[in-house]
Amino acid sequence: MHKLTDIEIAALKKYRLSTEEAAPYETIKGLDLLKDDLMKRIFNKKLQEKLNSDKQNVIGSMLVKRYAFIAALVLYSMSVFDKGINSSIDKVSLQTDENDPLWLPSFNFGNLEVTIPHSDRAEWRAEVVQTLFLENIAKVVSSISSQTKIAKSVLWENVSVYIFWMYETLLKDDSLSNEKYLKVQEDFHYVVIDAPPASFGVKTRNPLSQFYQPKQNDVRMRKTCCLFYVTSTNGDRCTTCPIECRKAFIKEDAKNG
Repeated sequence: MHKLTDIEIAALKKYRLSTEEAAPYETIKGLDLLKDDLMKRIFNKKLQEKLNSDKQNVIGSMLVKRYAFIAALVLYSMSVFDKGINSSIDKVSLQTDENDPLWLPSFNFGNLEVTIPHSDRAEWRAEVVQTLFLENIAKVVSSISSQTKIAKSVLWENVSVYIFWMYETLLKDDSLSNEKYLKVQEDFHYVVIDAPPASFGVKTRNPLSQFYQPKQNDVRMRKTCCLFYVTSTNGDRCTTCPIECRKAFIKEDAKNG
């Protein structure tokens, strides 16, 4: 088996990769997020105070926004290093810092053994993507949606935002060779558009594609509200909030009219 190099690990730490195991009281196993009793304990004991809300749907959305960073981490490793991290949920644990007021957990994958593409990169890519979504994120989305009664569409959009951000930032990197740029671009298109619904545990359509729409004034307006404003003491909203964006566009149209 292959492993990540020290240089690759350093790069992935920017995407919250953790290579050290935290103390048990600062660790949440990925599988814990699929168990109702443990989820309730996490929500009530860890997150209500951190997220400034006791509303279950709000906590669920904010948790997925933080958990969604695992997608950026795994897909960056796939596209930039051609290394597939085993992101099956039974391999993942969240490393938390009780002193972190924002509660931004890191991700530990154990021994960090990875796969690499051989003769057919497209087939290898499909396996990496399916493991990430079908064997991990889709399960977390279903579990939290069921637990908190928040729409899956909100949670999937929370995930999509970080994927769009990671790939679009990467594609602006002038240091990418033409070959790597094209590979990253193809991977982005595959993940967001071409990856089959079955890879996400759904039947109808890739759940990310519906949120990939053109930006207006350099902002891609969300289709759903993530409920962040509920956790803000000032009622602040995200810059991509569908409500705030619509207000801004209405004002701009009125000014130009």
